[in-house]
Amino acid sequence: MATFLVFEPADQARTQAAAERVVFLREKFSFWAFLLTPFWLLRYRLWLAFLVWLVVFVAINLLGGWLGFGPFAGIAASFFPSLLFGMEAANLRGKKLVRKGYRDAGVVIAEDIETAERRFFETWKDAPATTPKASPPGYPEMKFAVAAEQNVIGMFPTPGQR
Repeated sequence: MATFLVFEPADQARTQAAAERVVFLREKFSFWAFLLTPFWLLRYRLWLAFLVWLVVFVAINLLGGWLGFGPFAGIAASFFPSLLFGMEAANLRGKKLVRKGYRDAGVVIAEDIETAERRFFETWKDAPATTPKASPPGYPEMKFAVAAEQNVIGMFPTPGQR
């Protein structure tokens, strides 16, 4: 099962035109963000993240040269920032979408993108766009048991109900 972050335009009503602009980001390790970090950052116009990567890359290489390591040691050490960008790729893109005027519409767990879209849009039109406490689409409704009333610890269905 994969986890998808869903972002929708914050300034629009839930119409067909707004549905076309909904963005699904699969939360996983991005091989391309790891392997080609600067090009990936520029492709998605993550300018600030690119500048951070560039400063860290130059600092690692300058520090490695100052300490007497060869140029290949600096390149090998820059592997770690690229690894971090590979792991945080979906979150970086999500934060950029929020800055562009999208809002976090929830999380969907599905096998693939088509199933995630279907699960999200089944409840999307019916739910108001500004309900902060509504369950995210793709999650079943959960009932929280109160420990003091029913002697249950944790999140379990209420005894006798399904």
